[in-house]
Amino acid sequence: MSIEIRRATEADIPELSRLVAALAAWEQSLDPRVQFDWDGIRDAPNWLRLVLNRGHHAVWVADAGDARLVGHLWIRLKHQADGALPSSIGYISQAFMDEAFRGRGLMKPMLEAAFEWFRDAGITVITLSVLHRNWVGATAWHRLGFSDWREERRMDLKPRPK
Repeated sequence: MSIEIRRATEADIPELSRLVAALAAWEQSLDPRVQFDWDGIRDAPNWLRLVLNRGHHAVWVADAGDARLVGHLWIRLKHQADGALPSSIGYISQAFMDEAFRGRGLMKPMLEAAFEWFRDAGITVITLSVLHRNWVGATAWHRLGFSDWREERRMDLKPRPK
């Protein structure tokens, strides 16, 4: 089966919405602290239309044919308003590959296309966030050349005592 890597179009929104929901479900299965607004996830067709039409966002897909996408990579430009340099960086907002297609190297060509898009925008630094318990994703990102840089911490704030 030949997989085509290409930029997403509005015609991909139904399948892209499915992948966004699959990513949310995957992350929820890894850590009980992960929660999603499933009404917001179901609304993905509306907000994905906006994403696909914004110049500072780009989405690549792995197209298996027959109107079936097996993965996606959503990137964007991020302005750092806190004085950090460089003042604009690349950010990987989402990446997901259907389980049956993981380990086939499909993310690499999507990343290579994203790197060119970032270079064209003058970007020299790219960051991403990966769920701590997502060993599959963390390992893949390391293999793709990303290194540990910053670690995010979380604490759930308890309500005030009554």
